[in-house]
Amino acid sequence: MEHDSGKGKQVVKSIGKAMQFWRKLEGHDQKDFSEVIGTSRSYVAKLENGHVGVSINRIAEIAEALGISPYTLMRGVPEKEELEALLDLYTDDDLRVTKSEMEDLFCERLRNHRVPREYYLHLLELFRSGRYNKVA
Repeated sequence: MEHDSGKGKQVVKSIGKAMQFWRKLEGHDQKDFSEVIGTSRSYVAKLENGHVGVSINRIAEIAEALGISPYTLMRGVPEKEELEALLDLYTDDDLRVTKSEMEDLFCERLRNHRVPREYYLHLLELFRSGRYNKVA
């Protein structure tokens, strides 16, 4: 599924970068993940680099293999600073952030651009308290 429109290219690249982020978070290399989703390593590389388009059905399959919602995959990835803040929280042994909480934090950041680590900690506290209604 080739694509050539500017906006279409941006969307495909964004999905590819999100796929790469969640794949790495799961500890898969491209070859391993290609076997999980039943395709070649080179196709995974093309998807992650935005060189080929991807169908909604394939997005759903990839998201299922990654244990996330397709909506999360289609949201793309945050800016570098935010990404580092999220990864810092996820790898903090004291916080023990679950993958589900990571997905919630990852999605939440789109409503509030360039949020600091403290904001994510506050959200995490709210998520865990049950006092916050997450929007899917």
